[in-house]
Amino acid sequence: MKLKDFITVSLLGVIAFIISMIGGMVTQLFGMYGIFIHVSIGSLLCAPIYFVMCHKIQKRGSAFIYNLVRGIVYAIMGFLPMTAVMAISGIIGELAIGKTENYKNDRRITISYIISEVIYALHGFFFILILGVDGLAKTFPNLFSVEKAQAVHNIFFNPKNMFIILIIEIIAALIGTLFGKYVNQKFFNKNNKHEGVL
Repeated sequence: MKLKDFITVSLLGVIAFIISMIGGMVTQLFGMYGIFIHVSIGSLLCAPIYFVMCHKIQKRGSAFIYNLVRGIVYAIMGFLPMTAVMAISGIIGELAIGKTENYKNDRRITISYIISEVIYALHGFFFILILGVDGLAKTFPNLFSVEKAQAVHNIFFNPKNMFIILIIEIIAALIGTLFGKYVNQKFFNKNNKHEGVL
């Protein structure tokens, strides 16, 4: 990957982070129910960035760097544990794409994006699983009291709630990828604009 490609992917990762943060702030209007869609709005809106990036860069490591940069921005903001989540998201997203030529394969890009975003959406579950309620409150004191951390625990460790969160996230990411494919074909890949949506 050339330096220009690295810079482009990194900038797109930062833009995606900003969009995700704005989407996350919107979900706060729903109170504790916002946890069900906390990542979904960003997943819906960021998919076109991911699609265009994959098609234009077409280099191994792009999916990983894109997600890692988002994790690094989280670390800069004081949420260091998110870097590990986003790095794992990027590694699995990269593996889902596979070979370099798959960076122009819409189906592989779709699978990569959905898996990456599902891992991202489950960051609260991972934190509760690893840190526990008290650990979550101590690690993120500005975000969680012990009571709020317990409420998050109760949501994520309820199978019905987990199912709802996963379904909402998968649907949001899938719709986002359909939109991403449309944007890529319409504005960036005119030679293939008559192809089907998937």
